[in-house]
Amino acid sequence: MGKGYFLQSAILLAALGLAAGVQAEPDALNQGQLSCLLEPSKEAELSSEVPGVMRQLKVQRGDVVEKGQVLMTLNSSVEKAALDTARAKLDFARRKVKRNEELYRKNLISDHEQDEMLTEQRLAQFLAKEAQVRLKQRETRSPFAGVVVERLKEPGEFVDDTPFLKVVSLNPLHAEVVIDARYYGQVTRGMPVTLFADGKDGAFPGEVKILDPVIDAASNTFAVTVELDNSDQVLAAGVRCRVEFGADALADNS
Repeated sequence: MGKGYFLQSAILLAALGLAAGVQAEPDALNQGQLSCLLEPSKEAELSSEVPGVMRQLKVQRGDVVEKGQVLMTLNSSVEKAALDTARAKLDFARRKVKRNEELYRKNLISDHEQDEMLTEQRLAQFLAKEAQVRLKQRETRSPFAGVVVERLKEPGEFVDDTPFLKVVSLNPLHAEVVIDARYYGQVTRGMPVTLFADGKDGAFPGEVKILDPVIDAASNTFAVTVELDNSDQVLAAGVRCRVEFGADALADNS
């Protein structure tokens, strides 16, 4: 469900509303009520940072996920072994430096030998950090809190930069609204709006989040994105809605 789909649907709904709903609402536009569709505020098709065979996919469709939660891991036995080796080398380098501290203070080893040992320790630290990063790359985390809407691959399959999971954020929700060009300049970012969703009683407060800077010449309209809180998860994406800007917000200046 991309933005283009919702924008095209919103234009169609607005046209149908003006064509078929004239008797019920003869002047809906001047009353400030406009058709819209609710959509996720964020969506992401997740892929793996590095290629490999999927070991575990920890979530199912419909699961709620938190930001930073591990969603998928690749087979990583080689990377774990590499990290263990790098840590062992680092421990050895640290012990070597410590054992020779007293000898260095007594001038029993040269500055060059001391520098070599300290350099070996620093290199071992870098190698251990690199191994840890490579191991971290074998897992994929959620970029934001949201809901899993699609599993595209299963454990045992090879994954790379091709998406294996789709996650969307349903809090807040967005609604794309298409408005006649003659109202351009009267709608501003942060403007409060009231939203009515099909199948839901009552009104939901929101505000204008995004305002298109360009008017579509073909339809003589422009689009705005309304954002509304959905922390109680009462509303679902894909639901038809109406947005009301208020009695005087969209006064016709033509």
